[in-house]
Amino acid sequence: MSSAVITTITAADIEQHREQLCRWAEANGLDPQAVAAAPGVTIERSGKRLVIVWRQFQLDDQGHRMADPADPTVAWTVRKATPLTSPLADHGYPAGQSETDHPG
Repeated sequence: MSSAVITTITAADIEQHREQLCRWAEANGLDPQAVAAAPGVTIERSGKRLVIVWRQFQLDDQGHRMADPADPTVAWTVRKATPLTSPLADHGYPAGQSETDHPG
């Protein structure tokens, strides 16, 4: 099933609105420390569901971020997705449109 990006949160957005976005991430069951700021976070429509798509840091046995085997100069991340349960607007994020404003 294909998905459509309806909201993009960039690394610059995360830097500027860190407090609100951390609250939002936690409300959706994400650990803000595990979410990579780059390349960003998206909210996507997949069928009738809204999902959060992000890159999660891979950690070693001691909880340290691992280097990407393909490029040891960057952290190793994997793509993750989880259902959106708490919209951005509920956490003070100044989005132009709420993710619930988009037609299905």
